[in-house]
Amino acid sequence: MRIPLLLAATFLLLMPFSVLAKDRLPNLVVIMADDLGIEGVGAYGGQSYQTPNLDQLAAGGLRFTHCFANPVCSPTRAQMLTGRYPFRNGIPRIIYLPDQHREFLDPNKETSFATILKQKGYATAMAGKWQLSFLNERDLLADHGFDQSQMWQIFHNGEKTSRYANPTMRQNGKVLQKELHGGYGPAANVEFLIDFMKQHKEQPFLVYYTALLPHYPWEPTPDSDQPLKPADGDGDKKYMKDMVEYLDSQVGKIVAAIDELNLRDNTLIIFTGDNGCDQRIVSTWTDGTVTRQVHGGKASMTDRGMRVPLIANWPGTIEAGRVNDDLIDLSDMMPTLLELAHAPVPDQYLDGRSFAPQLMGQAGNPRSWIHSQNGKQRLVRNRDFLLINGTKLRPVVEFGLPPGKTLKENLTPQQLQAKQELETVFQGLK
Repeated sequence: MRIPLLLAATFLLLMPFSVLAKDRLPNLVVIMADDLGIEGVGAYGGQSYQTPNLDQLAAGGLRFTHCFANPVCSPTRAQMLTGRYPFRNGIPRIIYLPDQHREFLDPNKETSFATILKQKGYATAMAGKWQLSFLNERDLLADHGFDQSQMWQIFHNGEKTSRYANPTMRQNGKVLQKELHGGYGPAANVEFLIDFMKQHKEQPFLVYYTALLPHYPWEPTPDSDQPLKPADGDGDKKYMKDMVEYLDSQVGKIVAAIDELNLRDNTLIIFTGDNGCDQRIVSTWTDGTVTRQVHGGKASMTDRGMRVPLIANWPGTIEAGRVNDDLIDLSDMMPTLLELAHAPVPDQYLDGRSFAPQLMGQAGNPRSWIHSQNGKQRLVRNRDFLLINGTKLRPVVEFGLPPGKTLKENLTPQQLQAKQELETVFQGLK
């Protein structure tokens, strides 16, 4: 029996919104690890840490092999939010000393993806690490488009605080300290985001989890065989394994919560990192043929400092088990999210280009180079070479090996052509 058109339309209007989930905009869940290069994830060949939840996301979705961040956190975080390189958005270096670092990501000058998505009707939340202003001086999270937030407040009453055991978090403008005494910062942040998803399950939401893990101080997690206790100094590197694995378990917890809300088929989950592993960390990594002990490269203009995981999982939309070797840098996140949400790009110039087509199995518009920056040091990199500060050409070496030496004289035709091409790219980035 055919249902009359008017009756059918009335029936659709009366249906619960959750029943029409496939017709609504996708939920967007973006997870960023703190100090985790590709050698820290099993799906990328990491062998020092058990990461079954991340590996499962990769196996059930798409793994990008050549995603690049900036070598330190603040520039990457600003670049992710704005789609603009550090020399444009005002955050070229890490912000961590209140008496020396006065820059902050200014919402009057820069537009975040959260702001655009909120205008599109998304409920927006962020939890974890901010480090784009000192929150005790400037809490700009709402101004950057986040309806709700729970972030580690690095300084409180003039003192450095703990991010892990007995943490100090700032929730929607209010400092939580006694409320989380005896607790664990990352656990509290994931609980906050899961509660947010439950509250907003009937509308599209953006969840941005900027995880605190596995950045030092290296100290026990709730799954360790030692009690929670703030570390002295930078802690003990033996807990790096526990911290990576606890982060992986948090990814699993977020996925399970989305499953329980019956939203999994309409939710894109993206996992990446802000820079490579700490230089004091040595991890075992293999490319399937060669196994190496890889020293973390955070803060260095090398693949060990810049090359990070990028995993995308969306059941029924992203084909399982795919691997993509396109060059990606994290300015590309903003235009990708906006395209998936059918949202307009801001008026200001974006350096990023969307990789949404690649998620769908299409060719898209791949990059031929990426850009990375740490303070006054900048580079552009293609498949075979990198050019530092517009002058020094170096070959790209296999992951985990020492950086290639600067090529100075008697360049081969291939090297000369690469240098000229990268010089043109660098000079055009103004």
